[in-house]
Amino acid sequence: MRARLRRELAIVAAIAAASLVVRAAFALGTDVFQDEALYWWQAYGGLSFSPHPPAGPLLMHAGLLLFGHGLAGVRAGSLVAGTASIFVAYALARAMYGGRAGLWAALLFALCPLFVAVGAVATPDALLLLVWLSFIYVAWRAAQARTAVWWAALGVVFAAGMYTKYMMVLAAPSLGLALLLSKEDRRLLKTPGPWLAGALGTALFAPVLLLWDWRHGWPTLSYHLGARHVWAFTWGQIENYVFSHLGAISPLLIAGVLWALVHWFLWRRGRSRAGIWIASFGWVPIVFFLAPSAFTERTMTRVQWDAVGYAAGIVAFALLLRERGVRGRVLRRRRRFALAGMGVAGATLAGTLVVMLWPGLVVRLGMNPPVTRLLGWSELAERVQQAREEWPGQPAFIVGDSFRTALCVGFHLNTRNGVYTLFHPSNRRYGLTEELKRWRIDEPSMVEDRAGQDALYVHEYHFSSRAGADDPATRIHRFFSRVEKVADFYVVRGGRQLKHFGLFHCYDLEPKPGVRAVR
Repeated sequence: MRARLRRELAIVAAIAAASLVVRAAFALGTDVFQDEALYWWQAYGGLSFSPHPPAGPLLMHAGLLLFGHGLAGVRAGSLVAGTASIFVAYALARAMYGGRAGLWAALLFALCPLFVAVGAVATPDALLLLVWLSFIYVAWRAAQARTAVWWAALGVVFAAGMYTKYMMVLAAPSLGLALLLSKEDRRLLKTPGPWLAGALGTALFAPVLLLWDWRHGWPTLSYHLGARHVWAFTWGQIENYVFSHLGAISPLLIAGVLWALVHWFLWRRGRSRAGIWIASFGWVPIVFFLAPSAFTERTMTRVQWDAVGYAAGIVAFALLLRERGVRGRVLRRRRRFALAGMGVAGATLAGTLVVMLWPGLVVRLGMNPPVTRLLGWSELAERVQQAREEWPGQPAFIVGDSFRTALCVGFHLNTRNGVYTLFHPSNRRYGLTEELKRWRIDEPSMVEDRAGQDALYVHEYHFSSRAGADDPATRIHRFFSRVEKVADFYVVRGGRQLKHFGLFHCYDLEPKPGVRAVR
């Protein structure tokens, strides 16, 4: 038994190592983008729950302490979390259906393009996937052992997930559904265990969130419960949801995941306790984000939002390949389908890496790279620094047309001092108004801190014009006595211009009469 376990762990370690190599190639070969720059600012800005909880930025902070300012430091935490998730997926499937099911789960998880991408960039999603799978594992063990220790551990894992991303709250109804639909476990709802886990998890998280939010004017609750949603029906969002997930998970693999979730949840509900459990943790987040995606003006089809549901679905698919009581011929057909799915996923992954690492090649083939937002920020920062150094006298402070420009330039120059952003619709749309004010990089802070000084203004034409912003010179001229165009800067790949920035000299910060900075 121990020899078999050692062999399995060796295989999982090899799978995880290969996955780590692929993800590291992406992590060290692509630019830091706006979300990661935001978490970098939060990592040094003190404890914050708006717009996201603090675990992601704290994980990045740990990576920066170990590896310094750069791609390795920023993304080390996600690389570790993505690798650990493969082991947890194996442990979960093994606990439910044996070692071979665990190996299938590890391999399927490692080949899924979505999980590879999530485990390579510095967002909270890699850590959330790890915590979500860990929650299912601990919940399964708690239901098996039925001891207070396991239920208390489940509460701690739940709190850790809430400190990572607020959608961890969906773990509670997922667990409730699993217990309710499982005949063996339904009686646990009448015992203290699940309620102990819920009470402990809530106690470890909710008071800290509410105290912080109260002290800062309730930015977190007001944003997530209302400000971010504008409700309006549109079929286009459903179309976006379908095609974005097909690309992120790959067609055959997502078919296998959904097949497994339907199989365990509906057709074989009375035959597999493990199947009911894992399908419950898959369907709840998937349905939660699919249902309202057609009823909001804001795109709710981002594949990372319901990634936890598809992570559970990957394990459900692995269990399907080892289902008990099924004839060998049926299992062989299923495994051939799984192998084909992994082949397509691998090809999708290889193509994605080519696009990410060599976007110029894609441009030469006549296509626009789908990763434009990741491109050119370090080049822009170098050009901004050059323009500041060419300025006679003291270097000017920097103003970005939106948080995206300001945060990315600040990160790549490795400075949190002397960088500001104008008010922009995207600042409010992404719940950053209060954070920008807290960091003192918003319009009012600029006016208070830099009166009479000169600035270098950076304007991203495509992004701002798409958001309906004013002409760049008009926007910045409200604050300065004189504005002069310095230069245009283009991000070019494969001979094609993918981004266009304008750099402006701005003299003597003094808002015009009747013009006030917007909060």
